[in-house]
Amino acid sequence: MKLRLLPLALACASGFSLQLPSALAAPVDALPASRDAQLDEAAHLRDQRQWLAALAIYERLLSARSSDDEAYRLRALTLADLGNAQRAWQLYSERPQAFTEAQANRLESDRLARLIVWGGLYAQETSSRLDEMRLAERAMAEHLARLTPAERVDATRARLDTLIILNTLEKHEEVVAAYRALQADGVRVPPYALAKVGDSLLATRHPEEAAAALEASLKEMPGEFDIQLLLAYAYLESEQHDRALTLLEALAKANEPWPRAAGARRGHQNWQRFEADTNHAMVTAYGNRLREAETALQALVALAPNNAGLQSRLGSVFSMRGWTERALERQRMAMTLDPRSTEARIGATESLLSLDRVEEARMLRDGLIQQYPGNTHVRRLERYWDARQGWHGRAWAATGRSDATGNGNTASPLGNRDGEYGLSVESPLLGDRWRITAQASDAWADFQGERVHGRYAGMGLRYVHDRLSLEAQALRPDDRYLDDTAFGLQAGWRFSDTWSASAAAFHADPEASLQARRSGIGADAWQAAVTWTPSEQGQLGLRYKHWDYDDGNRRQELGLVGQRRWITRPHLLVDVIGDAYASRGSRDDAPYFNPSSDHAFNGGVRLDHIAWRRYERHLRQRLEITAGTYWQEGYGTAWVPRASYRHEWKLGMGHLLDYGVSWSRPVYDGQREQRVALDIEYRWGE
Repeated sequence: MKLRLLPLALACASGFSLQLPSALAAPVDALPASRDAQLDEAAHLRDQRQWLAALAIYERLLSARSSDDEAYRLRALTLADLGNAQRAWQLYSERPQAFTEAQANRLESDRLARLIVWGGLYAQETSSRLDEMRLAERAMAEHLARLTPAERVDATRARLDTLIILNTLEKHEEVVAAYRALQADGVRVPPYALAKVGDSLLATRHPEEAAAALEASLKEMPGEFDIQLLLAYAYLESEQHDRALTLLEALAKANEPWPRAAGARRGHQNWQRFEADTNHAMVTAYGNRLREAETALQALVALAPNNAGLQSRLGSVFSMRGWTERALERQRMAMTLDPRSTEARIGATESLLSLDRVEEARMLRDGLIQQYPGNTHVRRLERYWDARQGWHGRAWAATGRSDATGNGNTASPLGNRDGEYGLSVESPLLGDRWRITAQASDAWADFQGERVHGRYAGMGLRYVHDRLSLEAQALRPDDRYLDDTAFGLQAGWRFSDTWSASAAAFHADPEASLQARRSGIGADAWQAAVTWTPSEQGQLGLRYKHWDYDDGNRRQELGLVGQRRWITRPHLLVDVIGDAYASRGSRDDAPYFNPSSDHAFNGGVRLDHIAWRRYERHLRQRLEITAGTYWQEGYGTAWVPRASYRHEWKLGMGHLLDYGVSWSRPVYDGQREQRVALDIEYRWGE
């Protein structure tokens, strides 16, 4: 009997009316004697969850009398029980007078819930990925609009379903507002909806509240993998790295990487284990342990090279390590494997920006904004884009004091007291490659009661694209010591992710000695530098600079500076640092500090500690302590200690305030001195 009724029931569930053919209808002598008896039989079948058989009876009754409201109503409710919420709602819409208010609300809610389910599926076409959920949003809005204010408050199911709709549409601020309204009305949010609320709280940067919501959801839905994954990121974003890693490690242990059935020749993929492993690697990377994260992801890539998400995450780690070209290569691989991947497209855009290939980045960025305007990560990319492409600037001030041990007369080239202040501004990026620059500064120093100024103001033009950077500057002095306009050219070239070089030449170098300036002596200068940065673990730089002073003195300096990571923690980095230099001058009678020959070697440590962090904002403190030897021809060797302590306040994307104090005990012409200096700087633009 059930097989004979199946075509009829499927037709009803699909929304088609079907007239029972005589071959399918039950024999006349088998029909119930009365309408009431048939309704009782159908009710009995529904109680036994035999929905198809019950539908056949209702259809038969409606064939006999189409105006039978009770049969009509029960057919619609049975369709709803079968899961065809859309057809049941259509039947209600055609004859609403046949239904009670409670039944109407149930059918409306079921229909909206079904629209939400369809909206949550992954669309084949990117352009239509949210069309179904937008339809659900419109339908929900129409439903709520038909209710009175009091009814809307009591429409708990509709309000809870709205959380799901808004979360899927990435309207996270609206989710949070709706959740707070439910809390204010004393409505208990069930765990399935609370998980969506936790996701939106995380997206709107409320990680502590997100963790609380997700923990409450997980308590009632223990073992839910996606909730645990979200909770790990809530811990991470509230700076609880250890808890995040512990949770992800537990998730990995709870899932075998390649489960095998007894006797099977090979296992099958366990995507939960994959997600646990890859996210554990990423959280490890966010805790600064980049080499460890890279090793873990490389091992997974060897197993699943065609996984787009895995390639993109490896690219992100390469970017964190400073390997931008390798990062872009991985992101492009991921985009080839999955052109819809927002993760890969965002990563590729950021890599192209770092490589100063703005035209290519713009194409990706515009597509992301068009297709995913509400996506949290896309919106962050847009803020980063605006900060990077817009106005840049720097304002600074510094002052210092040098005191000689004993008689108080200093031989320092910086004088008894010195200072500097200035402002530089760069225009927004023009044509994706050019910036106009302008600056004004005043550097001064006191020499035996006379204050010497080096005031400059001027403009420049900078070009940056891909591997090449060029800048030309013209600075006009405004003091009584020199009247020669300074002209400068600078060039840079990036050979690879790890090697770069630069060169510069200046006529009337503004950085020449203020002691020489006091005597009306200026200098032309040129320099060249090369930098090797194998990874975030270390860097080594070599620089050579040559000055041609107006008095015929030729001064040369060769410097080397390096650092190597020693200790890595989520909030603490400790580097071993060192520097060395050697210089010589061609004149012994210059009226400024000009050793015939000298050199220095220094080594020490730098502690870089994140005292507080909230997404793009942070307070970083740095302590540097070094000591080394300084040798000057004719005066011998002396130990020179140095120390500095700094604060770095990142006030938001593209806004940085940095200040600090430094202390040292240098030696000039054999005279031990003590120097204390303060400086502050504010920068805007990313």
